[in-house]
Amino acid sequence: MVWDLPTRVFHWGFVVSIAGAYISGERGALDVHELFSLFALGLIVFRLIWGVIGYETARFSNFLTTPAKIGAYFRLVIARDTPLHSGHNPLGGLAVIALLTVMGAMVVTGLWTGDDILYEAPMPILGLAPELAAPMGSWHQDIHRLVIPLIALHLLAIVAHRVWLGEKLVSRMVRGGTAPQKPTRRQTWLGLGLLAFCVSASLSLALVTPNFI
Repeated sequence: MVWDLPTRVFHWGFVVSIAGAYISGERGALDVHELFSLFALGLIVFRLIWGVIGYETARFSNFLTTPAKIGAYFRLVIARDTPLHSGHNPLGGLAVIALLTVMGAMVVTGLWTGDDILYEAPMPILGLAPELAAPMGSWHQDIHRLVIPLIALHLLAIVAHRVWLGEKLVSRMVRGGTAPQKPTRRQTWLGLGLLAFCVSASLSLALVTPNFI
């Protein structure tokens, strides 16, 4: 397996953003929660773009496959006879989409979610569909219940890969792994620049909320 530097920076940044958003949200620190959530939004936007134009193993076309192939790969996992993949395997690709979908839904609904007392979300302040504030807030709370089970499943999969299949996924996501054709310097700088732009643009939304004026 091999992951390019922009994908690895995204991955660990995503870990920090999810942890920070969850902890700050549970403690009621909504200004901090907003920053971590906007950070996550920028990362997600980057990953969606990078999944189309990025390095080969980062592209969705590299790891998205049919349910039949996912089932076949799962049977190989049970038999401990999995082939090597240059990027995410079929089950890993499914996990990527699940995380992006759930966390994407969390941050988008959060853009309309306030507490009607001390915190007002960016979108209603900007006058963008303020009537959505109530339903978005309800959906935000409902989706919130999926976060911990999804993260627990992700961690369990990492442990299973290490213990059952002998694959060191964490170290590969740190070092990048090896491949015959590595990302070019131009690809790497393009990805890092795009990531920085997406995160900066997303975080700028915090400037419109009263907490940051």
